Amino acid sequence: MWAVDNRTPFAAQGSFLRDRHGVEHWVVAVRACFSLRADGLLDVAPEPPPVRLVGEYVNGQAREMKAAADIAPFRPAADILVRGIACAPGEAVRRTCAVRVRVGAIEKRARVSGRRVLRRTGGRRGRLTLDGPEDFAGVRLVWRAALGGVDPFAEPGSPAAAPHPHNPVGRGWTARWSDLPEGAELALPLIEDPARPVVPGRPLPPPHGFGPLQPAWRPRLDHAGTYDEAWMATRAPLPPEDFSEAFHQTAPADQIYPGVLRGGEPVEVEGLHPDGPYAFRLPQVLLEARTRIGTARTQERLRLVAAILDGSARSVELVFNAAVACNGRDHAVEGSTVTVRQMAGVAR
Repeated sequence: MWAVDNRTPFAAQGSFLRDRHGVEHWVVAVRACFSLRADGLLDVAPEPPPVRLVGEYVNGQAREMKAAADIAPFRPAADILVRGIACAPGEAVRRTCAVRVRVGAIEKRARVSGRRVLRRTGGRRGRLTLDGPEDFAGVRLVWRAALGGVDPFAEPGSPAAAPHPHNPVGRGWTARWSDLPEGAELALPLIEDPARPVVPGRPLPPPHGFGPLQPAWRPRLDHAGTYDEAWMATRAPLPPEDFSEAFHQTAPADQIYPGVLRGGEPVEVEGLHPDGPYAFRLPQVLLEARTRIGTARTQERLRLVAAILDGSARSVELVFNAAVACNGRDHAVEGSTVTVRQMAGVAR
């Protein structure tokens, strides 16, 4: 009962999950991991890591998410997520370097710099000086290195002391950006959008990053709906009526894939590996799940819901999901058999 007969070289797992209307679904998730070879083909990971039933966090702390759970059948579109260490070719020490990642229709750039500190001297209308950027060999693509965090000049306990709603763990953000106090020292972000850099005298841009967003961060929080007395009286414990499935998207808005991510899309990576830029294509993997619920038999094609690129490790993960409604019949779910129908771009 509730078993997954996994006939693929990947990790597979079954689980139950209710949708926004309370209907229970039997969900099958597959986590497929690949490493890039010199010839541009991909090797399947010989010992695939298990399907994530819960999220993973940077340094094991819940402040910053490293990867979301792989059970995400109601996610409207595929998330494209990127991790790695920004560096120059040969890991040469630099003050800045450029990062560019393209996956099919999505392209994103970043400018990465060493430590920079903005200081004000000579009174409130005094002089602003910028120290840095310092030399660096590598900067990890994490939200802690992007614009955000807690305002260091806010009065403790005041509304202004709340962290940045889009990136509570970052650095360099303050509501007093245009009016820094005398003696202020502000460590600026290491990762920024080259089209909208952090420049003294101009408004602060939005945080710029590549990793997953926590559920309580905006814009995900904006899609969670309204939890008020009306919800308590008419909907709880189901999500509110104004809940949006977009809440399940964990990627930044510009990394949510437009259309359908099918595999085979071209990938280009710059600024994340000591050997320099490289390119390949996402593997094309068609997976099928045959599910047994009592005497009924169903057959589903698994949908690609996430691609996670590690630019420094030259590796990629693909996460697939399929869901079958089984409301009130979870006891009748025997399980699913998962098979590979087709695979291309992978070394045999």
